[in-house]
Amino acid sequence: MKDDGFMKMIHKKLPPETELAVELRCREVWACEDIEQIKAFCIDLMKNHARAEAVLSTAMMRVIELEAHLAILKTPTRKHTGVHKVRWWIEQLHLHWKYRKVTKRYSQRA
Repeated sequence: MKDDGFMKMIHKKLPPETELAVELRCREVWACEDIEQIKAFCIDLMKNHARAEAVLSTAMMRVIELEAHLAILKTPTRKHTGVHKVRWWIEQLHLHWKYRKVTKRYSQRA
């Protein structure tokens, strides 16, 4: 997931219906004279915020886990049987021979 895609998701404008509902609720709170009702509203708001924060963090952790799993699945698997094993041994021998040649040259110069 691209960072700019995630940021667009967070800062996306609300649909007009939701904006209207929020605006009506805000006007209800402004018009309310009862302190106890405003306190209850604030308490509910804080509880809902905590729940939403927990859901969002859990969802983000799940997305991170799935992206890591996807990255693992996309990496090519290295086979350790049959022809691949023989090829690996040949590569190791070739590297060993190169190493021995280089070390012989330096040991003769010393």
